[in-house]
Amino acid sequence: MKKIAIAAALLCLTATTMPAMADDNVDSGDPCTVFLCMAGKVMGESPSECNGAVKKFFSINAFKKKHRFNPGKTFDMRQEFLGQCASADPATVSKTLSKFGKIRG
Repeated sequence: MKKIAIAAALLCLTATTMPAMADDNVDSGDPCTVFLCMAGKVMGESPSECNGAVKKFFSINAFKKKHRFNPGKTFDMRQEFLGQCASADPATVSKTLSKFGKIRG
């Protein structure tokens, strides 16, 4: 039931942003756009309109001394970024971060 509700919410939000995507006016730096695209990626969807938003998500990285990747801090930074989207479903944010939060971009 939750998957259907999440899918319906994403469909509604995506439908309202599709005209903007068709014009290539998508703000890939917008946390809500990144959230929608990453939520779709968790569900197995990866439309070409989301390339910039997905790239933005994976560009958020933290490093320790000597340029060693820090997955814990990267997770925290990505969580903080997605948290800037007030309309983001916390459960979907959690799923997104559990799957992609600690991966080096």
